[in-house]
Amino acid sequence: MMTGRRRARRVAQILALSSVIVAGCARPHFPGYVIEPTEGETPPGEQLALPTPDSADPNRRCRSIVAIEVRKAERALVAQCSDGEPIRFRAALGREPRGPKERRGDMKTPEGTYRLAGPPRSSRFHIFLPIDYPTEGDAERALRTGLITGAERDEILAARSADRLPPQDTRLGGHLGIHGEGPRWQGDSAGLDWTHGCVGLADRDVEFLATRVSTGTPVIIVP
Repeated sequence: MMTGRRRARRVAQILALSSVIVAGCARPHFPGYVIEPTEGETPPGEQLALPTPDSADPNRRCRSIVAIEVRKAERALVAQCSDGEPIRFRAALGREPRGPKERRGDMKTPEGTYRLAGPPRSSRFHIFLPIDYPTEGDAERALRTGLITGAERDEILAARSADRLPPQDTRLGGHLGIHGEGPRWQGDSAGLDWTHGCVGLADRDVEFLATRVSTGTPVIIVP
């Protein structure tokens, strides 16, 4: 039977352990994981005027980027420079990182061959580089499963054949691209999959891309 002194010592140990646990949980979880029922994909803002790399740029070995590959399994974005070796960046994915995007709100990053659909734009995530999701393949799959109508599929195909951004308001979702963290979460998202389906980078890394890419730059996203 436990004596009064032993009981008091045991209570003190439990209280000490509890204080450690509470301290460890005191810092709130990364805010990006708080998903409100009405939370939707965030459209980009106004076009940004960004400087082009000059001779004083310490990264002048990469004057322009001709292709981007996102390797989901590696959580990596690899940029192919026109005048140098590929440059690798750490990347974050959608909150549901496995499998290709299938519909609006599934929090998945798409898989396939895309293009940058326009110039860099302002964003609450610092800078946003839009991609031309959905592709013809995305639209055909969605039509087969009854997710979109034939008319919506035709609108997507017509937009892509005319080099326009496909409709972003179908059940396939939209407003996807490559973006930074933004001031609210800067430095807090390392190692997390936290986006709505976009590819997330550190602010300095998306700045690097934004000053070296152009509309039409291929973006290949692989599992």
